[in-house]
Amino acid sequence: MNKLWILGLVGAGLGVAQSGPKNPFANNPQAAADGRPTFRLFCSPCHGIKGEGGRGPDLTRGTFAVGDSDGDLFNVISNGATGTEMPEYGSRLGDENVWRLISYIRSVTRRDTTPITGDRQSGEKLFWGKGGCGACHLVGPKGARMGPELTRIGRTRSAAYLQESIVDVNADLTPGFNTVTVVTRDGKKLTGVQRGFDNFSAQFLDAAEKFHSYQKSDVTSMQREFRSLMPDTYRKMFTDTELNDLVAYMAGQRGPEEKR
Repeated sequence: MNKLWILGLVGAGLGVAQSGPKNPFANNPQAAADGRPTFRLFCSPCHGIKGEGGRGPDLTRGTFAVGDSDGDLFNVISNGATGTEMPEYGSRLGDENVWRLISYIRSVTRRDTTPITGDRQSGEKLFWGKGGCGACHLVGPKGARMGPELTRIGRTRSAAYLQESIVDVNADLTPGFNTVTVVTRDGKKLTGVQRGFDNFSAQFLDAAEKFHSYQKSDVTSMQREFRSLMPDTYRKMFTDTELNDLVAYMAGQRGPEEKR
């Protein structure tokens, strides 16, 4: 399923999906087995060979930003998700194969087996205080937009993934959040998070959330690096207890309850 994709099946900007039709192959082991090759061919490049996440969200948790029913999954797989890298597969696979794919996804559901031992309230203070995470990330109406939005991150990422993202910031860089550096003709160096980049121009957002756009012909140099601007010092900054608390807070971010 080529980033919720999903932030994101990431969650931001996807809207609320309706429950929709029922899976005619629900609880059918053969349908799940038939859906496995389709998953490996189309979905594993983003969601991992076992569905445990990568560029796209972890699909083994049984909870999704687009909604948790089979009908919700059918809608997003068939029609794609606007504003993300998740394309539509309905025209390529047909309804029955989409349902078989959903049956396979259900068969690998394990929920989140990583115990969350941290203190969420303490983690909230660390997120907005010591860690300064809100300077780049949005949670609900609070924070900034330089980094990926985290309002619903607890629905789409496992605790293990969240911890890795904190201590190894480049382990799985969110597509579209690369680092862009421009040197102007007067020698000024500007760095920010990519909002657009091609052979002729670059657009990026700086730490003050100011949008910049430059033509290559008008600057001295223009470079895109596939690395994060997020500090790589959190492993040293936080104790193990604090890290667990921070993960607990992030894992608790599941967004508002959806009405069906």
